[in-house]
Amino acid sequence: MKRILFGLILILTVHDSYSQERKASVATVEKIEGVPVFLFATPVAEYKEVGKAVSGGYILKISIDETSTVIDKTKQLVEKALSRKKEGKVPDFDAIIIDVVKERNRAVKFKNGVSLKANVERENGVPVYFFSKPDEKYEVIAELPRDYSVFAARNLLYDKVLSSVNRILKKEESGEVGHFDAVIFNPEDFSTTLVKFK
Repeated sequence: MKRILFGLILILTVHDSYSQERKASVATVEKIEGVPVFLFATPVAEYKEVGKAVSGGYILKISIDETSTVIDKTKQLVEKALSRKKEGKVPDFDAIIIDVVKERNRAVKFKNGVSLKANVERENGVPVYFFSKPDEKYEVIAELPRDYSVFAARNLLYDKVLSSVNRILKKEESGEVGHFDAVIFNPEDFSTTLVKFK
């Protein structure tokens, strides 16, 4: 009986150490073509949606382009949104929020001036920084090359990020990498930096 109880406590302790919520830090997003872009992130500051940055058809067009990088596609989206603003097709906006899961893009106006601060999204419990950097100090646990499934390689950005995170979690579980709090993606080559906040 004591052995069973000890085994159960041990299993729960190990499970708890892996299921603890990972720390996240407020992020500062990058500007693309002078416009703050919130990708896998939402603004901390209060804002209102003023319209679609670009049409759904345009999003589909750049999504299926397999020759352009994520940075190229995002630049195209921002340039198109700025062009639409100039033509009066979308009201004046401060930033663009891109929701890759719902395939939505929103032009937004901040209530108290432009802000680059964001709360990042979590994928399988892991905070993801994409076109953004954590504000808190951190230590680098590991730097890893691009690693996602063949299926993800042929699909959308969200699939690549999710597959990458899942593979990193497996490496953590096997002891290949140490415990980390968050993942910073390099949008140029999809390499990742695993970080632990201080």
